Amino acid sequence: MKKSVVLLAAVLFCLSGMARDLGNTWVVTNDGKIDCKKVSMGYNKARIVLENGQKEKVQFSMINSFSSNGKTFDKLPLYKDNKPTNQGAFMELIKNHGELSLYKLAFCDLGYNQITYQYFLYKGNKQYLKLNEKSLANICLYFGVSEDEL
Repeated sequence: MKKSVVLLAAVLFCLSGMARDLGNTWVVTNDGKIDCKKVSMGYNKARIVLENGQKEKVQFSMINSFSSNGKTFDKLPLYKDNKPTNQGAFMELIKNHGELSLYKLAFCDLGYNQITYQYFLYKGNKQYLKLNEKSLANICLYFGVSEDEL
């Protein structure tokens, strides 16, 4: 009897945990982490809907990272010819492995109205390697992800 009560309690606890929102949408600003319902990225501001329904706008310069729809985006410096530029971009974190992180960056080609992706390896906040098709296949093996998942 005691075992069945404990089993039932464990099952109910697990079900309640699955039904509860896990709060996987958030924004990290210079002031701290904000849990929210929704994050929408605009031209130079993010529009967020807080848990209480209040809407706010936050400048990109204030945002360090955010998570939406189960994906994490970190603001990282862009590099040109292996040298940092004064520009940054929100890159989707694919996976971490040791000190290295695999990121995906979307580019919109307005002339052809299509989105293309570039992949990068970062070590901390510094670009370690810009990936091409050949190196991407090897890096996917290293990180344990398939190219179809990207």
